[in-house]
Amino acid sequence: MAKKLIAVIDIGSLTARLKIFEINAKGYPKTVETVRKFTLIGAKSVSGIIPGEQVRELCTCLDSFRDKLREYKVDRVICVATSAFRDAGNKDVVLEQIRARTGFKIEILDNSMECYYQNLAVRESYPDFEKMICEGTMLLDIGSGSMQATVYDKSEFVFSQNMVLGSLRISGMLSTLQNRTSHYGDVLEEFIAQDLNDYHAVEPKGITYKHLIAFSGEMSFIRMLAGYDPFEECNLTRDEFFKVYDYLLKTRPSDLTLNNKIPAHVAPLLLPVTMIIKDMLDYTGLDHVYLPHASLSDGIIYNYCHVNFGMKLVILPSQDLISGARNLAKRYRCDKKHIEFVENAALEIFDCCQKIAGLEKRDRLLLQLAAILHEIGKFVKAKDHNEAAFSLIEFTDLIGLTNDELNTIAYIVRLYPQDSPYDNYYYRSLPPKKKVTVSKLTSILRIADSLDASHTEKIRNMSVTLHPDRLHISCEAKADMSFEEWAFEHRCDLFEDVMGVKARLRVRRQV
Repeated sequence: MAKKLIAVIDIGSLTARLKIFEINAKGYPKTVETVRKFTLIGAKSVSGIIPGEQVRELCTCLDSFRDKLREYKVDRVICVATSAFRDAGNKDVVLEQIRARTGFKIEILDNSMECYYQNLAVRESYPDFEKMICEGTMLLDIGSGSMQATVYDKSEFVFSQNMVLGSLRISGMLSTLQNRTSHYGDVLEEFIAQDLNDYHAVEPKGITYKHLIAFSGEMSFIRMLAGYDPFEECNLTRDEFFKVYDYLLKTRPSDLTLNNKIPAHVAPLLLPVTMIIKDMLDYTGLDHVYLPHASLSDGIIYNYCHVNFGMKLVILPSQDLISGARNLAKRYRCDKKHIEFVENAALEIFDCCQKIAGLEKRDRLLLQLAAILHEIGKFVKAKDHNEAAFSLIEFTDLIGLTNDELNTIAYIVRLYPQDSPYDNYYYRSLPPKKKVTVSKLTSILRIADSLDASHTEKIRNMSVTLHPDRLHISCEAKADMSFEEWAFEHRCDLFEDVMGVKARLRVRRQV
């Protein structure tokens, strides 16, 4: 493959960043140039609305980026925006204005995808990440508008939770208090602690943390205050970190700007960032914190190279998603053996009929996740557990899924126990294309679940074959299969309706 130039434009709450990468013959990226401009969109938004003045300023910034792209003759540009746009009530109008004025089409990242790209950047930039997550490891992604805590243990993704606890949000909400109290630091710490206590209440228990990784847009200034190169990763000891923390606690933001040359709009954000890290250091009892030099743009280009050029990643994205779903099912006390059977059966049926169904590789992953999570609602209520599961999935952070993909999984789980989805009010509200995908994946899950309707794993040696007029499932069983055969007969109508072939089950009794 000839070398290519790919650019990523990341529009955040405070800055817009252009990063140009050269992709080598093996599909791996190398940074060529980085340009950053302060735009302060998040800081100047009023009541969740991006004002016209900020839109014009951003357009001017993007025009200057375009000149740089022309200079390098970039092959492809990826332009994304994060929480400042995501939370804006007028985001659709602003996106269209920017497209009309500059030609740039901006994609607003879901919180899950933003976190995925940030975590991916850290994983790929840190050579010992695989070794590190053999033990309890917490990743803190401290953004301007929110914070995401992600937990790994025993080489597996365990849990992730988003909190409305970003540095800019904290600073803005409490800025009026700074001149009203001489104990601003204490008030700030109380405010942060209440949200972190809510997080600690829901995080997995029994994990012994050995590593803490913290990253944010302001981290380069914290590295600088600690005496390290602001553009290189570092591992701060507890003493080194607390020297920075104590300095920020005693120093006014204006003095940080005057004495340390920290931009005026960044200086008030450093104390909230370090307070969040301090709380997590105290909670985990660790004596060090790792501050990587990795950006959202890096994660986006790593993912792009993985998808388009075959770049090998430290951890496959699907691996984290499957691990996270299994830990979620465990948390809600699902029947592990039943879940494993339904998951394997659903994937075997999918692989057999993927071509005739017109389904894609990504659909297979969505079906697998739905199979793992299809009974989590029973933790809440036995009756209508599928409705409870829908709500639980909708409010779950599965890092690496878009909101639409998560919603697709939730609908599959909601609809699979029902005789027909067509009469369901929520199903009828779906877009046509999504209706088709949800129907096909639901029909597969219905059959897979029926094969273990009694939750006793009677089936052995199952095989699935596709014939022109039918899907043939054969298996062996020692125990009586009357209940499963009855369940299968009552749940295969949807499959025939959406796939165009009948499903047949043949059971051979083992002696």
